[in-house]
Amino acid sequence: MSIKLENPGFDTVCIHGGHVADKNRAHLTPIYATSTYTFDSAEQAIALFSGSEKGNIYGRFGNPTINEAEDKIAMLEAYNLSDDFGNPLNLKAILHSSGMAAISTMLLGNLKSGDKIISHFSLYGGTQELLDKVLPNFGMTAVIRDFRDLSKVETAIEEDKSIRLIYIETPANPTIQCFDLENLALIGKKHGLIVCVDNTFATPYLQQPFRYPVDFVMHSTTKYLNGHGTAIGGVLVGKDIYKMTTAITKTHRLLGANSNGFDAFVLTNGLRTLGLRMERHCYNAEKVAQFLSINPNVYHVSYLGLPKHPDYEIAKKQMKHPGAMMSFELHGGFEAAVKFINRLKMCTSAVSLGTCDTLISHPASTTHAGVPREKRLAFGITDGLIRLSVGLENINDIITDLAQAIG
Repeated sequence: MSIKLENPGFDTVCIHGGHVADKNRAHLTPIYATSTYTFDSAEQAIALFSGSEKGNIYGRFGNPTINEAEDKIAMLEAYNLSDDFGNPLNLKAILHSSGMAAISTMLLGNLKSGDKIISHFSLYGGTQELLDKVLPNFGMTAVIRDFRDLSKVETAIEEDKSIRLIYIETPANPTIQCFDLENLALIGKKHGLIVCVDNTFATPYLQQPFRYPVDFVMHSTTKYLNGHGTAIGGVLVGKDIYKMTTAITKTHRLLGANSNGFDAFVLTNGLRTLGLRMERHCYNAEKVAQFLSINPNVYHVSYLGLPKHPDYEIAKKQMKHPGAMMSFELHGGFEAAVKFINRLKMCTSAVSLGTCDTLISHPASTTHAGVPREKRLAFGITDGLIRLSVGLENINDIITDLAQAIG
């Protein structure tokens, strides 16, 4: 690693973490656009494939551009954390072609037919459909419980010995529920479960799940980590280095879930400004939430920084800031939501989140359209719910546009 300072700051790790000097003295790691790599001899090929020598073999297995992004993200998730022996925490990250690919590797690399997952209401629509429509074909099923009620979670685990993994998405998409990472992880470990956290909404700038007994963390790097909407990607970060470099790496490679040099390059450049961007995202979000919370045409606002949010105290406990994601409802339900979106003049109507511009989506008709309506409603994803990813524009411009669209 290129950081020689003893205790570098978070922003310094964002910029310099994971970088290895290029032999041609390029300032930034170049894009390695090659499908394969050559060997000096048959013996070297044998050594590389056996793992006795480190080096690049094939594009699906990684390349230097990808490695820098992986190492930088692992350093950020481990920032200022220690292992059980008081040493700096060492993590392994594997970059994927998408967030869903990272989740798929994690699940298929840890579970077998007959195993169950316990998770909560209000998951990202793609994750929910994966649990409902794909995993059952492999003999894996999901148990859904209210993770705000820890006693129900523990009872479900005690009653069903097939549950092998606890899957937590916090803050949750799109209802912005926040779950108690510490106590859920302790319950999971008490019963010998694998504990996994989707940290996409928070990023390691706001929340570090490995502060608790968590085994895996996932991100859709498409979102805040990239920050500019220029590439799809995902990352799986793990604490068990041996497992990450053996079973999980094997699953990742055989699924063909690899990233590529270009996407890794733009991700690395986005990561350089993560801390700076998150500060502005969070500042703007506070102002927007305050505006929405007093607007008479807004029926409900779900933002973790508002004291009336039921998870306000949990968010204060485990997050540096409530973040830049929120959802709200207008009086008038579905029709009011559609009218609002069609009136926008600056804010962008699009799925995804975490980009420099403010993104607004209607989950019921987009990201969660594949979730049955009765299940969606039970999860709190109503027909009129609007999800808002607050961007980096001038705050007065954001509020002006929202105000005129609300009417």
